[in-house]
Amino acid sequence: MMVFGKKLRHGLAAIAALGLAGTVMTGMAHTAAAQSHSTRLPVLVMGEDSDPSSVKRSSDIFKRVLAGLKGSMQRYGFRMVDEEFMAVDLGWKSTDRRPKTELIEAAKLANNAAQGNLRSRVMVLFRIHATSKNLSFSNKVTTRIDGEIYDIASNSFIDSFELAPAAYAAPADCNSICINEVVGGKAREIAQNLGDILAKKLEYVAYDQPEGMANAGSAGTAQAESQMLVPYTVTLNYFDTREALSIIGVMADEFPGYSSHDLLEKGAVTRKYEYVTNAKVSKLEEWLNILMIDMGYDVDKQINIDVQAGRIIIDKIVPTPDRPRSDDETSRFN
Repeated sequence: MMVFGKKLRHGLAAIAALGLAGTVMTGMAHTAAAQSHSTRLPVLVMGEDSDPSSVKRSSDIFKRVLAGLKGSMQRYGFRMVDEEFMAVDLGWKSTDRRPKTELIEAAKLANNAAQGNLRSRVMVLFRIHATSKNLSFSNKVTTRIDGEIYDIASNSFIDSFELAPAAYAAPADCNSICINEVVGGKAREIAQNLGDILAKKLEYVAYDQPEGMANAGSAGTAQAESQMLVPYTVTLNYFDTREALSIIGVMADEFPGYSSHDLLEKGAVTRKYEYVTNAKVSKLEEWLNILMIDMGYDVDKQINIDVQAGRIIIDKIVPTPDRPRSDDETSRFN
């Protein structure tokens, strides 16, 4: 283990000790803890209506279900990002029948807009299907809702969901407007059931501690972590082999939230690694600056660190003199 790695570890341990009391308090009430934790997950709910047989997003049925769904999840403690407010802030148009790829692109563009109130971590896509069957004496209206949950930061599928088909009676002469009213009248019930399912699935994800967290996620450092792993591409430019191995070694051995890493590419001036962690972007930037300073670099003149969702780029922008080796660094296979 490197000397500067030890310094970082001791600093993080001190932070952990300061956070112990707060962690004990939050562990006393499960419900309160669940709501507090859930609010760390900004959720964007979007309707996918590319299928012509699905209910389009401009319909009254869709709007009533979406409003009820967001209200239901809000009561569970999730922070809901509103798509229409997002569109207004970014000058976008909300149109019907958009394919799934456009919805994903919209969520990613909003996350890259450098506006904190537009960022979301989880995207929920859902579809509403409503059909009517003439029974001679009545109309039978059937609804079905399904969709998927995605982690935007890691480009990963989280889970799918589907409500069991529900059937409602409608008058024999019920036209399309009448059907909208019949299904719209059940929107509150539909939204409550869907909100309950989504909240449980997202709460499960939030509390499912990934491999490696038990060692890294102590009391104080839990504040620096989410519960969802994110793969980063770490690019190290103009570092010699010894420096690059030291940097990635400390990131693996000392940074809280670490899960795994692997070498992706090695060139004359660039090394790229896959680095999987549940640490927050802001904490990664802080820890990397501490690491560079402990390694003897001037982070304002010699090093440039760029940390964003999914990528970390560290450039040595000017040549630096050889730094002294520590005792640990000269030992083999440490």
